[in-house]
Amino acid sequence: MPLMNALPRYDRPHETAAPVPNSPSEALIPFAAAEAAIATSALSEGGRNLALGLLRLGCIKVFAGGGVGIDYGGLLKTAARPEYIAAHIAEAAAHLRERRIDLLLVPGMSGYPVGAMYSVVSGIPAVLLKKSKLDPDAPNVFAYPEGAFVIPSYTGEGEVIISADLDAVQEIVDGIVAPQLAAQAATPTPVLTLRAAGADDIIDKATMSQAVSESALVVGRAAIADFIRRHREATGDPRPIDARVDVVAWVTPIIKGYNDPHAHLWRTFGLRPFAGINVTGVQIDPPALGIEGLGIIAFRTDEVGKRR
Repeated sequence: MPLMNALPRYDRPHETAAPVPNSPSEALIPFAAAEAAIATSALSEGGRNLALGLLRLGCIKVFAGGGVGIDYGGLLKTAARPEYIAAHIAEAAAHLRERRIDLLLVPGMSGYPVGAMYSVVSGIPAVLLKKSKLDPDAPNVFAYPEGAFVIPSYTGEGEVIISADLDAVQEIVDGIVAPQLAAQAATPTPVLTLRAAGADDIIDKATMSQAVSESALVVGRAAIADFIRRHREATGDPRPIDARVDVVAWVTPIIKGYNDPHAHLWRTFGLRPFAGINVTGVQIDPPALGIEGLGIIAFRTDEVGKRR
């Protein structure tokens, strides 16, 4: 079977700027007034700190593979700034614990720093979904790990393969389901469950979130099936053993609400993502963001050391 037909493929449409809301009650707040406005906003502590860090360190940028976006590298990707992100990490970790998550799956290299922070603070193991170049000469799906998928790169690197380290997943899943099976020693039909969540540095149109979620179902079911196979070989246990894998949460520092990813994730998985801040629109000139619970607020552009 040709590779193009064998691997799931996801399209990520090019993005133009979504204008910030424009109403008399939401005049542009200059960055000089940002701290005061954020301090009295409806945002949580984590959201307030994130908003200030994003406006201080970030900017609007046009990405080759994604279009107009938000560059927040100095906050979440190429640097970690505890004064801006620590409170959000704690809030997201509490959300994951409340949802009784067993395993986090985090796409790409850019999402893994914040995903690892979620993991450490929540105590929930996380697996990186690695990015590699698509090999057009690969004969079929068996050339790639189970659960792999194709998606365009946001940074303009063409199409890439996203796939999990299956050995790492298996080790984690074994540790989750083995105690479940031991606790059901007298049950005629044991049920093994895996509650998964996704984490990313940003959710834009939820295309990547959907892809990761669907991959998580495939990877999780395969890992449980392998555990059951080895259990039967070792013990001769003849009982039917059922497995249930669900994706029940998504966490992210930033979500682009103007793309309506909330509705997409609700339609596809029946879940509502947890986000530090919800961006309601972007403005290129002057550079500004609309942030739910705060208003329209300008990026820093006039201070020493600020990237323009």
